[in-house]
Amino acid sequence: MPNLHKNPRACIFLLLSLLLLLCTSLFGQTDTSASQGVSGVRSTHILGLEGVKRNLRGTLTVQPGGLDFTASGAHGTIAIASIQDVFTAQDSRQTGGKALTVLKMGVPYGGGRVVSLFSHEKLDSLTIEYRDANGGLHGVVFTMPLGQATVLKKQLVDLGVHVSIPVASQPEKPDAGGTKQ
Repeated sequence: MPNLHKNPRACIFLLLSLLLLLCTSLFGQTDTSASQGVSGVRSTHILGLEGVKRNLRGTLTVQPGGLDFTASGAHGTIAIASIQDVFTAQDSRQTGGKALTVLKMGVPYGGGRVVSLFSHEKLDSLTIEYRDANGGLHGVVFTMPLGQATVLKKQLVDLGVHVSIPVASQPEKPDAGGTKQ
């Protein structure tokens, strides 16, 4: 390998080659999850699924038999035939946890409020209404990365689930409050 300190042209050529290689590998990748169906979406069970703790992180999968949530030590399934409706929305939550909260308290002159403006993460929520074996109406709420809830809703509709709000062909725009219209 040539001595890069004595030959700046070789250094520039090497950096440009690495950059070109990186760019080609990025553009060469395609998103197969949207075209082939999502095999499993990392999500958080907020509440509603029987036998599964609240705020448990796991994998949400649409299967021909139903919607399946699997996490460490917990499993829940909702049959396709029992699903009454599916709702999606965009939300945001504050990130950073306790460390960021302590940091915001230490910023003088109310500067912690400015930090709060930039410490939000957007996410999707998926709400499922379903009937249990006795006919009781239940609801389950999941959160997941942005853009995944609509994909799951489309997969459920393809399996025959009735929805009161049709799946939009183009992405919905959030209003000023952060929820979809």
